[in-house]
Amino acid sequence: MSQRDPITCHILDTTVGLPARNVIVQIHRVNEIETSSTTDHSTTTTITSDYEIDPPFARAKTNEDGRVLNWVFDPKVQQSDEAFAKTGVRDGKWVKLVPGLYKIKFLTGKYFRDLAITNAGNNGSAGASGRTFFPVVEVVFEVDDLSHYHIPLLLSNYSYTTYRGS
Repeated sequence: MSQRDPITCHILDTTVGLPARNVIVQIHRVNEIETSSTTDHSTTTTITSDYEIDPPFARAKTNEDGRVLNWVFDPKVQQSDEAFAKTGVRDGKWVKLVPGLYKIKFLTGKYFRDLAITNAGNNGSAGASGRTFFPVVEVVFEVDDLSHYHIPLLLSNYSYTTYRGS
């Protein structure tokens, strides 16, 4: 696929100064839930807000450059009009970007374990230990317009940084 999806991501491993290849990444919709209650003895209304995370509607693996430009969509998710209204995905294509909350989940634990196996003889690499304090990194963000959203992740064994890229 030459055209990128409206939400993309990129992982750079700061321990080795290289793109993080073959990291499994998932994308979810996040639903804000507001509940309110009123008691008979008072006119006070209590409103609480929480978030409910849908199962992933797409997955991908970072490429040689550490990027996800296109997602592989779950066929079960894209079969209903309700799912299309939430995700904008139909027939394996991201037809439109739907405003709302999204979560990208980076499965980084396996990446660091695989890196340790690959670099078993390299004592100079911080990533060579295979250990990480963050085996999963979750980034929740809000889509409020129809522009492209790029989520970079700067990753090491014991820290990460993310921001809205271009």
